[in-house]
Amino acid sequence: MNIKHFFYSYTCVGLIIFFFSISTSCSAKDFYISTLGNDRNPGTNELPFATISHARDEVRKWNQKNSIENITIWLSGGEYRLSRTLVFGLEDGAKAGQTIIYTSKPGEKPVINSDISISGWKRLKNMPKGLPTNAYGKIWVAPVPESIRDFKVVYSSQGMLPRARTKAIAHLRKYDNWIGTDEYHTMIPFLKGTTDDLFNPVKAEILVIPAAPWTMNILPVKSVDASTGMVYLGASSTYALAAPRYYMGSESIWVENTFAGLDVPGKWVFDFDARLLYYWPLDNKMPGNDVVVPHLIEMVRVEGQIDYNGPIDFPVKGLIFKGLTFTHGNRFESAGQTGLGLQHDWERFDESTALLRFRGAENCSVENCTFINSGGSGIRLDLYAQNINVNNNELSELGGAGILLAGYGPGTKDVNKNNVITNNDIHHIGRQWWHSLGIWVWQSGNNMISHNTIHDVPYGAIVISGRINWDKSGKAECSRTVRWAETGAFTGKESWIERERFLHGRHNRIEDNDIYRVMEVMQDGNGVYITGAGHGNVVRGNYVHDTPGMAAGEAIRCDDDQHETTIENNVIFRYGTHGVGIASKGRNHIFNNIIACPPGRVNRGMLSFEADSKTIAGSRVFHNIFFATLPNQPFVGGMDQIKFGNIEIDGNIYFNVSDHKTADAYLDLARKNGCEMESIQEDPLFVDVENGNFLLKPNSPAIKLGFRPFELKAGIFKY
Repeated sequence: MNIKHFFYSYTCVGLIIFFFSISTSCSAKDFYISTLGNDRNPGTNELPFATISHARDEVRKWNQKNSIENITIWLSGGEYRLSRTLVFGLEDGAKAGQTIIYTSKPGEKPVINSDISISGWKRLKNMPKGLPTNAYGKIWVAPVPESIRDFKVVYSSQGMLPRARTKAIAHLRKYDNWIGTDEYHTMIPFLKGTTDDLFNPVKAEILVIPAAPWTMNILPVKSVDASTGMVYLGASSTYALAAPRYYMGSESIWVENTFAGLDVPGKWVFDFDARLLYYWPLDNKMPGNDVVVPHLIEMVRVEGQIDYNGPIDFPVKGLIFKGLTFTHGNRFESAGQTGLGLQHDWERFDESTALLRFRGAENCSVENCTFINSGGSGIRLDLYAQNINVNNNELSELGGAGILLAGYGPGTKDVNKNNVITNNDIHHIGRQWWHSLGIWVWQSGNNMISHNTIHDVPYGAIVISGRINWDKSGKAECSRTVRWAETGAFTGKESWIERERFLHGRHNRIEDNDIYRVMEVMQDGNGVYITGAGHGNVVRGNYVHDTPGMAAGEAIRCDDDQHETTIENNVIFRYGTHGVGIASKGRNHIFNNIIACPPGRVNRGMLSFEADSKTIAGSRVFHNIFFATLPNQPFVGGMDQIKFGNIEIDGNIYFNVSDHKTADAYLDLARKNGCEMESIQEDPLFVDVENGNFLLKPNSPAIKLGFRPFELKAGIFKY
C-alpha cells in the first residue's frame, strides 16, 4: 500500500456520461468577452463584448430563438469588476441536452471581482487616540466615498491585508459553563482603566473565542463604560463570554479595527463615521492604486425558482464555469444566537456568504477554477442543488469555508443531494472565521466527497452534519431552519430512529481524501467529523496525518446523535498530541483501519467510545491495526464491562514498539468480558512506517487475522 501522490475523479455512471459530453462535444455557438471589448459589439472573437452580464443576456436571447446547440462563452484575461452580483436565472439555463459554458480562453486568466480602488492618499499628520508611537509618521489616510458600504477586508497586490488587531486579552470571567446567562452573551468585562485607547474609532469590533472553543465570534461594540470596564455588544455571542474550556488559555479576546492595533506595517483601520481609511504600507511609501476594497461578498449566483415553503423548486440547469478566478469578496456577518446559524454558528443558513453560489441548480459544474483572497467562503450549494460537479478547483486564502452544501432544514423536503466534490485543493481558509471548515455537508445526502486535498486550516477538514436544536422559539442554533409544518406533532425529543426520517445527511461517501495540518487554531475539532446526520454515511480510504498541535481532537469522529456510519480502510498517522484516532458516540462500525498515532495527553485511546453503553450498542469493530511507539500509550478508551457486552469487537492487532504491557492489559480485560478473543498483540510488519509506507510484509500476522490490504489513493507523506 504505497502512498502515492495522485488523484482521480470518481462519480456515478450518469454523471460520467453527462460531464464527458460537456468536455468533448463541440460548441455550435461561441460568444467572446474581453476587458477591451464593447457591449455594442456582436460578441465575436474579433469584436468581443465587454461584460459578462451582457454576454449572459445575449446568450439568453440566442437560446430563445434557436434550436438546441451547445454554447460557449470565452473570457479573455483581465479583471471583470462587478458592481452587483451576477445572477443566472431560469432563462439563462441550458435546454434539455444542451450545455452553456463560461470558460477562459486557452492560456488566459479572467478574474472576477468587485474591486473599488482607493485613491487620494495623504500622509497622516494628526495622530489619533490610541495609535502606538512606533506608527507615528508612517500612516497614510484616504477618503472612502459614501457610495462604498462598510467593508471588513482590504486588498493590495500582496493579497488580503491584515485588519488592525490588538494582542490577545484575557477573559476576566472564568469558565463555569459554556451556555451562561443572557448577560454572558452581550457584555464582556475588561480591566478598569484599559478601555480608553482600545475602542477608537467607534466601529471597533470584538473578536472572541468564548467558553466553547469550537467556535468564535466577531461582534460589534455598542458602547463602553470606561468607569467599570464593561463593554456592551451589539449582537449576542454563540456561547458564554468566558474563558474557554479545555487547553486554550484565557487570552482569547482581541479588539479589531482599532488604532491601538495599528502597530506594524501592512495593517489598516476604517473609520466608518469619518469615511477615512488608515493604512501603514509595507514599504512605508505612499500607497498605489493597487489598494482596493470589495463591493460584494457574492460575485456569481445561479438561482432557480425557489418555493421555500412549498414542495417544489425549479432549478437552473446545465451551466458550466471553467478556468475562472473569483477573488476579493467582502467578509460576511455571523452573530450568534439567531436561530439561523448552522451548527455552532460556523456558517449562515441560506445566505450570500460565498464567492459563487448555486441556489436552485441542477446538472451544473465548476471546473479548474480558482477561489482566492476573499473575506467569505468559496462555493455554496444551497437548498435545491443536485448533480453539481465541483472538480479540480483551488480554494485558498478565504475568510470562511471552502465548500458548503446546505440543504433545507429538517422536514420532508429533501432536494440537496447527488453532488460530486472531487480533486479540489483547499488550504489556508478560515482567515476571518477561524471555525471554518474545508468541506461542509449540512442536511445534504448521497454526495461523493473524494480525492480532495485539505490542509493548513484553523479548524476541521470535512464535516457531515445535521445537528439541530429543536427549539420552537427559534433562538437556539439552527432552530429556525426546522420545517415545523412538515414535521407535524414532532418535538425533536424523540429517538434518533424516529428523527432520522427528517435528516437528509444520508449515504454520503467521504473517500480517498488527503487531510493534514488541520486544527491549527481552534479546539475540539477533527479531521473528519460526522454528527446528527442520517444513516449510511461511509468514511473510506482517507489519509489523515501530520497534525502536530495539541488542539487536534480525533482524526475521525462520529459525535452526538450519529449512528450507522461505516469507517473503513483509513490511515491515521501522526495526528495530534492527543493521539485519538477514531472516536464514536453511537452505533457505528469500524473496519480495517490503520491507526498509528502519538501518545495522548488525555489518555482516551487510539480508539475511543465516548458515550454510554446503550448509545453505542450494536457497534462493530473488526480487523483494525493499532500501532503505538511509546510506553503507556492506550489503545481503546472508554471501555468497561457493560460496554464490552454491548459491542462486537474482535480480530484486531495491537502493537507497541516499546511497551507490550499496555496491549496485554487491555486484551486481558476485553477477554474477561467476552471480547477480542481472536485479537492479538503482535508486530503487524509494515514495510516502512516511519516513511509512510503501510504496505504489509507477506508474513504479516494482520493478514492472517483477516485484515484486507488496500492501496491508499490519497496523498503522499508530508512533514
